[in-house]
Amino acid sequence: MSPTMEKTSPTTDTSSSSNNDDHAGDNNNAKLAPENIQQQALAVLNDSPESRARERAYMRKLDCIILPTISALYFFEYIDRGNIANAKLLGISEGHDTAKNGVGPGTESLNSTQWQTVVMIFYVGLVLFQVPGCLGYRVFPPSKTATFNLAGLLVCRIMLGVFEGLFGTGIVYYLSLWYRRDELGMRVFWFLGPTAVAGAFGGLISYGVGHINSHVQNWQLLFIIEGIPGFLLGAFCLYWLPDRPLKNSRFTEEQSEVAIARYRRDAYDRAGKIQKKHVIWTLTDWKLTNIAAIYIPTAALLSSISGFLPTLVQNLGYKTSASANLMTVPPYACAFALMYITSYTSDRFRDRGWHIVTLSVVAAVAYVCLATLGEDKLHAKYGMMCVAVACVYSTYPPTHAWTANNFGNETKRAIGMGIYTSIGNLGSIAGSFFFPSTQGPQFRQGHWVCFAMSVATAFISLVNHLLLARANRKRDEKYGKPDKDIVIDVSEEADRNVMFRFIT
Repeated sequence: MSPTMEKTSPTTDTSSSSNNDDHAGDNNNAKLAPENIQQQALAVLNDSPESRARERAYMRKLDCIILPTISALYFFEYIDRGNIANAKLLGISEGHDTAKNGVGPGTESLNSTQWQTVVMIFYVGLVLFQVPGCLGYRVFPPSKTATFNLAGLLVCRIMLGVFEGLFGTGIVYYLSLWYRRDELGMRVFWFLGPTAVAGAFGGLISYGVGHINSHVQNWQLLFIIEGIPGFLLGAFCLYWLPDRPLKNSRFTEEQSEVAIARYRRDAYDRAGKIQKKHVIWTLTDWKLTNIAAIYIPTAALLSSISGFLPTLVQNLGYKTSASANLMTVPPYACAFALMYITSYTSDRFRDRGWHIVTLSVVAAVAYVCLATLGEDKLHAKYGMMCVAVACVYSTYPPTHAWTANNFGNETKRAIGMGIYTSIGNLGSIAGSFFFPSTQGPQFRQGHWVCFAMSVATAFISLVNHLLLARANRKRDEKYGKPDKDIVIDVSEEADRNVMFRFIT
């Protein structure tokens, strides 16, 4: 039986809309979910104490199943991604015929350009596989193998990027199937938050590995110790993670009803075959352009931290590789704490834009201090490094959540998020070249570039926030505010449905 769409005419204005986002408003139709779908959703989810208790019980179980698993997955993935910076301090960039037995030719170390290429090449695989990874949203665990020269190291790094592309963004899309838009920021934090913990934990592991005396080189031990858990956990996830609300075996019948009602309550999507018009709408959507433009400088900053923080810390006076790795822990610990706070408040106030703007401005101030403070101000510079790392990392969850929030149905969300991260991670490639060793030990030019990236993130985020707020205001003025007790149908019109409101 084909569902009958209800017709809502909040206004008598029949003029054609000039705003592409109000495509459905050309004939003043607000597509609503079929009546039986609305009744089922409201019967399961309402303001009664019993309904709220059922939903709380379901949410506790859902969080316990999904969040620890994806947190652990990304924790080990990010350790595998970022341990290249720690491995440098343990000798991987040294010559093959030296005591460190690195990957350099003969007794020669890798030069600055070669090392930056090693850091950068990961993002090539990442960029190429973001879209198929998001469309498939399958979990492919990252792993490491042995490498003995520069070519082998480059191959390992690019393959790591390929598997990360198949995994990372797809998980944010996966979370958007289970959680409402105003719940997503905190859940994205529990997915991405381990990036900060992994940085701190990776520094501790590297500190310990640096004190191991073995016939195997310390940098090789580092890859082995940090790579095995991610591989094993990935295999476990094949059997543990539920597929989607409409098809899962982890919940009771009552909990499954809650899952389906929540899935349909925020916006009803029949989630059938991919439609050509949704692909075209996504590719021509100004929101995709804006959010990708925000992510380019953000990703550049993140990759510069991931690839060079141990080196930057070492040049602040922590001369041994062990102490430098250890002193990377506090910046990442600060980042985790701030990520938690800002993710909570961005959900609480249904705001993404102002959070990103504020964090980016503070990061910009920190980078100015790093670029201008004298060489003797080591403690002040280390403090500013903690501030910069914390603020940059804290823009990560709200940016991803913002993207998932504002693509109205599954097709647009999957394609949009894949393209957003593919384009954005071009910034990661650029960030791999922000701190060439020839600019040490102060790296002032690199810090000025990071300042510019922070300012760009703040400016574009502010513009995007204002544009989304204006779009919401125009829809409110023309069609009225959406009734919280209706379920809109986004299967055909996606976020062009005039009752859809954007998260700003």
